[in-house]
Amino acid sequence: AKSSKVQKSGKKTKVKDPNEPKRPLNAYHLFMRDARAKLAKENPKLSKNEVRLEITAIWKGNGENERKPYEDEAEETLKKYKTELDAYRRVSV
Repeated sequence: AKSSKVQKSGKKTKVKDPNEPKRPLNAYHLFMRDARAKLAKENPKLSKNEVRLEITAIWKGNGENERKPYEDEAEETLKKYKTELDAYRRVSV
């Protein structure tokens, strides 16, 4: 049973179940997670936005070989998420 909550603006929003599995990160976000700390450490004067733009440029310049580990990890986490979500939906229905 999903309930809704009314905001000040009068719009209804769904109340999210804390037990529902969270969506997995995609390949780009997995890469960003790994690259952010390294890039920020190498260039401490860069703002968060500049770090993000630099990481995006690196990702776009990466070939298939550099992206493959992140794409494989994203695929594995997506499969795990789908099985967890199916189990969650069977229990919560």
